[in-house]
Amino acid sequence: MIIKKLNKENAIILCGHGSKDSDYKNEILGLKIKLEKNIRYDVLNCFIEINKPSIEDCLEEIIYKYKKILFFPLLLFDGKHMISDIKEKINNLSQKFEKKIDIVNKVSLLKDVLPNIKDIITNSQYKEYDALITSCSFSKNKTVFNQLRNYTNKLSTSLNIQNKIFHFVGDEEVVLSQLKKLRIKNIILHPVFFFNGYLFKKNIRYFEKYFKTMQIFPISHYDQIVQIISKKLIRSI
Repeated sequence: MIIKKLNKENAIILCGHGSKDSDYKNEILGLKIKLEKNIRYDVLNCFIEINKPSIEDCLEEIIYKYKKILFFPLLLFDGKHMISDIKEKINNLSQKFEKKIDIVNKVSLLKDVLPNIKDIITNSQYKEYDALITSCSFSKNKTVFNQLRNYTNKLSTSLNIQNKIFHFVGDEEVVLSQLKKLRIKNIILHPVFFFNGYLFKKNIRYFEKYFKTMQIFPISHYDQIVQIISKKLIRSI
């Protein structure tokens, strides 16, 4: 049931990275529609790069239309985009427009994502799979590498899976070599992305050629995560 919007004073801006893959933008718009059913405020969207509107264009158009603006990053890691393209940029734009823009804390890999992904895997016939393989987009920031490693280790431990490998998309051949040495045949494949874009698909396609896979979808596909986002935004208002 769609809740009638009663408050037009506040707005929420969803910010994604952007992608040349059309599925990416369509999925952000799909998330926007889902969130509009759960909350009472206007929901808009923007992108860091590639797609439109940009962060600047979105804010410039609506900055004085709303009493309060919440900016929600659809990112999972604390890399360059989170630090430079969102936190620093929003701070600069807030000063430029002389208007406070509140950044809502992003979804937490360990507190929000991990318990739900664990339940999803546990509810499947996962015992026949020999390894957990995770990935994310490349970053020079060591924090991203450490966050992916920590997430993978904790998830594999909670599932009692001994064989686990985490990697940046693009390093699939290195992972394949490791899996062959371990004589792995069946894998749980978990590219850690919000949406189904080019890199997610690239990673899936590569490993599907060699292994039987249990595929974990992008996290926005799961209702549990959408509910977490809804509650996070409602509390922030």
